[in-house]
Amino acid sequence: MRILGKALTLFMAAAVAVPSLTLTAPMAVKAENVYKPEDFGAVVNDGKDDRQAIKDAADAAGKAGGGTVEFSSGQYDIDILDFGGTGIGVYVDQPNVTFKLTGSTVLNVLPTSHGEFCAIHVKGNNFKIFGGKIVGDKSDHKGSSDADGHGIGVIDCSNVEIHDMTIENNWGDGIYLGSATDDGSNPGCSHVTITNCNVKNNRRNNIAIVDADHVVIDDCKISGASGASPCCGILIEPNTDEGNIPKKAVCSSIQIKNTTIKSRKKHQKNGKYFALNILNPYYQKNNKVAAKNVKITNCKITGDCGNYSGKKVIIKNTKIKGTFYDHKKTNVKKCTIKNHYRF
Repeated sequence: MRILGKALTLFMAAAVAVPSLTLTAPMAVKAENVYKPEDFGAVVNDGKDDRQAIKDAADAAGKAGGGTVEFSSGQYDIDILDFGGTGIGVYVDQPNVTFKLTGSTVLNVLPTSHGEFCAIHVKGNNFKIFGGKIVGDKSDHKGSSDADGHGIGVIDCSNVEIHDMTIENNWGDGIYLGSATDDGSNPGCSHVTITNCNVKNNRRNNIAIVDADHVVIDDCKISGASGASPCCGILIEPNTDEGNIPKKAVCSSIQIKNTTIKSRKKHQKNGKYFALNILNPYYQKNNKVAAKNVKITNCKITGDCGNYSGKKVIIKNTKIKGTFYDHKKTNVKKCTIKNHYRF
């Protein structure tokens, strides 16, 4: 007992003499304005809906003046909410919100019968999302109508960044850039950057640019759209009223660079399966411009593509393995094109 007591006394003395050798564990400090879906009820990999938890985390970040929703590795499931007959996924309407996914995070859309929704619906300015995957319900969708079940929908907002992601197998488009209205009364979206993304196997288009300005698509891989017309890799096509496009809805200042685009198969007469297309579908009787100031540089395009309705379109240092249907006297510089069909 005395020996033990003496040893303990010596140990205590040493601890007092050298305060840096404390036995107290440091307290974990939570990063400011970082929110985890798990703090709002999400459970990874349980096969149950995490949509509301992700939404609550995004709302908390927005209400704090901005913040990051930080996802863990594993699968979060998004059960599309029925809102008066329209489907709603994770709705982000607060500004300055960032979704930070790990390389092994999956945002998975649970099978739904809704034909119109966005798994991630962005309406808040200064939104960022990066890392991980968004996987749609194309293979096990419950309904057959419509083709508007998008992976990410950017609607009437600005300064959006999407990078280092895989976006695949969605019922509609992988990424949709547009507006809630077709008449130009809403601003559409602007300053959207899509970088180092793999956008593939979506049912309608991989990327649809419908009402957007100042869009950059850089260092992406885009391939394999199939299932619902028009099945384009990238489609620039505003909504129209029999070819009439509101001036505000004309897409402008689009850059596509350092990107590979592959169509699933050779195009059909009805216009399906273009790797890239700029189109007003009424061009034969109402030749209104759908997009202006489009630059395509250092790209590799496998499949047919077209400029039916674009003004001031430049294609430079690009290889097109297919037919380029050129209705608008495109400015082509230092390109290799299998078949350049001007009409």
